[in-house]
Amino acid sequence: MRLRVAVVYTVVEANHHNRTANPHGAKQLNKTNVALKEAIEDLGYEAHMIPGDFDLLRKLDQANPDVVFNNCTGINDKSSQPQVAGMLELSKFPFTGSGQVANVLALYKPLTKKVLLFHNVSTPIFEVVSKIGEPMPTNISYPLIVKPEHEGSSIGISAKSVVNSPQELKEVVEEVLTNFRQPALIEEFISGREFTVGVLGGDQPRILPPVEILFDVGSCFYSQAVKSQDGVQTKCPADIEPQLLKSIEETVLKAFKVLECRDYARIDVRLDADHIPYVIDVNTLPGLEPGYSDYPKAAKAAGIEFKELVAHLLNSALSRRSYFCVGARHAVPF
Repeated sequence: MRLRVAVVYTVVEANHHNRTANPHGAKQLNKTNVALKEAIEDLGYEAHMIPGDFDLLRKLDQANPDVVFNNCTGINDKSSQPQVAGMLELSKFPFTGSGQVANVLALYKPLTKKVLLFHNVSTPIFEVVSKIGEPMPTNISYPLIVKPEHEGSSIGISAKSVVNSPQELKEVVEEVLTNFRQPALIEEFISGREFTVGVLGGDQPRILPPVEILFDVGSCFYSQAVKSQDGVQTKCPADIEPQLLKSIEETVLKAFKVLECRDYARIDVRLDADHIPYVIDVNTLPGLEPGYSDYPKAAKAAGIEFKELVAHLLNSALSRRSYFCVGARHAVPF
């Protein structure tokens, strides 16, 4: 009997005039779905592609998979990514990746930061403005960066998102509130080196080799335009001296654990002038396009090929299903 794997994927939003639409990300998701299907079939399993929509529970019940590979970033928009995980929890089928709680905590950035700060994980000081007319914060130091509360892929971040005056702050905050209809997160801008760091979960979570983001002259942060045009170079493994690497790894691993992530995540950090790593974003569903996305690049730098990575994630999910584990009969040695 072959293992039945349901791949739950994002239904791409066709309206590119929507300010939250992400054609570049949609292209990556489509390529990732093809790669996942091929990897699952190469492992000798059945792959059943199921769209992540409001009919998901019924479709899963019909497919009756042994395990679900969750590659769905939401129904209609990013804000529903945690609800997809919640639907998968209701289905009772084991699934890859984090559960609903971790997805909520990681997606809604003010919540992320409150949990991190409670557990003494460094993250930039912040304030939130929820509606036009609210007073701008005066107790945090410029420069500041303004972001939508719950977007990914740098959506809502432009060249003018880093501000240096109260007037600039007010203008960018009002633009976020108007265009994205969600609160604006205002953070102190950490201006040092930036890394994105993968965590591979399991009984003993491990840190993958960090990827350094190498910004061009005149660009010092990831805007939506920079990301969609592949406007930066990356280096993996990054050149990091041992003590700093240890500090980054400890920060990232603690963030992974206190947010209750599981199986895998990618965590972005920046260094301040004293080389202290600050967590600036947590992605519980990182891109997995082989040869392109940062997470599989980091896995490959650790000696883990894409098919092995898929097998590991399926094993992790099935370890939560007490009466069956893929490692016994189906898994590629890992």
